[in-house]
Amino acid sequence: MIYARKILKACGLFADTDVKTICRAAVISRKSGDQRAKKLMRVSEEQALREEFERLKEELIVPPCVAACPAGVDAPRYVRALKAGRFDEAVAVIREKIPFPFVCADACFAPCEDACAYKQFGDSIAIRALKRAAVDRGKDTWKSNKKMAEPTGKSVAIIGAGPAGLTAAYYLVTLGHRVTVYDGFESPGGTMRYGIPNFRLPKDRLEKDIQVILELGVDFKAKTVIGKDLPFRALKEQSHAVFIACGAVGSIRVPVEGAEKENVLWGWDFLKDVSLGKRFDFQGDVLVIGGGNVALDAARTARRLGADTVTIVYRRTRQEMPAHPAEIAAAEREGIMIVDSWAPKKLLGDRAVSGVALVKCFSSDDPVCNYEPVLDEEITHRLDADYVILAIGQTPYLRFLAGQKSIDTTGSVIDVGEEDLMTGENGVFAGGDVVTGPKSIISAIAQGRKAAAAIDRFLGGNGDISETLTEPEKEVLLPEHSLTARDRVQMPTLRPWEAVTSFDQVELGLSEDQIRFESERCLMCDARKFEVVVNPEHCKECGYCEEVCKMNAFSRTDVFNARGYRPVACTSSDWCAGCLKCYFACPDFAIDIVEVR
Repeated sequence: MIYARKILKACGLFADTDVKTICRAAVISRKSGDQRAKKLMRVSEEQALREEFERLKEELIVPPCVAACPAGVDAPRYVRALKAGRFDEAVAVIREKIPFPFVCADACFAPCEDACAYKQFGDSIAIRALKRAAVDRGKDTWKSNKKMAEPTGKSVAIIGAGPAGLTAAYYLVTLGHRVTVYDGFESPGGTMRYGIPNFRLPKDRLEKDIQVILELGVDFKAKTVIGKDLPFRALKEQSHAVFIACGAVGSIRVPVEGAEKENVLWGWDFLKDVSLGKRFDFQGDVLVIGGGNVALDAARTARRLGADTVTIVYRRTRQEMPAHPAEIAAAEREGIMIVDSWAPKKLLGDRAVSGVALVKCFSSDDPVCNYEPVLDEEITHRLDADYVILAIGQTPYLRFLAGQKSIDTTGSVIDVGEEDLMTGENGVFAGGDVVTGPKSIISAIAQGRKAAAAIDRFLGGNGDISETLTEPEKEVLLPEHSLTARDRVQMPTLRPWEAVTSFDQVELGLSEDQIRFESERCLMCDARKFEVVVNPEHCKECGYCEEVCKMNAFSRTDVFNARGYRPVACTSSDWCAGCLKCYFACPDFAIDIVEVR
């Protein structure tokens, strides 16, 4: 059976300041004679939405993948476009929320996949791989729907040409403001260009995204270090607003004995130097200290630069490594070893490093010591190495703010208002890693969007950065719900022994058949809805439903039923995937599930 659902898009009528506003209202017609649906079909979509929004707003569902995306990219919608072979439309849907579709297709860690409801059946939908399919095959037809506002006469200075700064620049110039971006590097991109290796994010693909932003009229000032080449106060005086988005582009210098020896490198600086063309001829063994994504990128880069062996040493367990699991798996496939639960005590050697002395670490669950690992100085180990890369973390460059008493930089980050990202100085905003600490590209993009809206409001605008770059959906056709799990399509990649011989992109992209198969796996949670009902008198609080449901649909109540049990309740059916696991797991037949639309 196929249900046709009329989709009324709410996005265009409300300020885009909250992911929760990114939703759709579904007007369902299960009967061909439904007079209400016929009436709605006769009027314009916008008029119908305005009439029906108040009645339908309680039904608006933000699917888990959209809610998990900091920028609110409408994954179900562009996946549907891909399934239908409409690649141009898919690109347009993606670009309605982010100006970096190529970057996110290649290097996003995809929080949407972690939240995907298909995990109730098996592996999540390969959303990032499908985004890659869209940008690889889609054209720029969205540009014909791109609307630029009239010039406002207001100027905005942005410090930093990374994902947060360039995202803010994209939306602010779209709103008619004059935008100048200052950066200490020769080319824009920040961490995307200088911190992410080419085998993950090729520079020519990054350039495609950046070129679109510059073509809109954003002025880029290269090799301009604020505080050195241009005083911050002078920049503030010549601009109506300032956005600080200089990122966390410096390596944290940890006090490890022997760190001054030859052949000791620092993680982010090493990746930057490689991106700038500096040659490294590794001969021998390389040790990388750290467990984050920079450490993984540094290790994989060293492998490609001739190292005989590369070993990552991390002080916590492998499961506690902050690096993305996919990156850890990729590193291991390329022959990189991981030694966990050891911490460096000192670097060995005379003039040049020859190894690392390690002490054993044990994980701690004690909040008194801030969950820091406990070191056992009596259990030691030594690993020989010809090179050591210290990749402990990154920190922002904030020296240009010295003396700016109204801007709080305690803890090496800038303190800002939660809603408007404004610092303690009027007209000065900050966002991205310089506020949150090192996070992800998509997080920085979201910060740039939020900053653009706030700055526009500060300059007298309404803060609405929402865009409609393709025709809104008129209906969604839902196939009959199936409980049969389908395996996730795996992204084709270079073979490991091929990958480590060059900096070519490892991921190769999906084939046409893979795109069709993977897009068909999507449950279309935004359009399909189930109702979960728990009979409290039958429930014996066994908790099986909570165990099998990863969508957090159930919670314990504070009352007791007539049989003396404290029953569970369905807190929300919105994200129910219809897997029926709770239904079959309940020994007391206390759960009913109905597909209501």
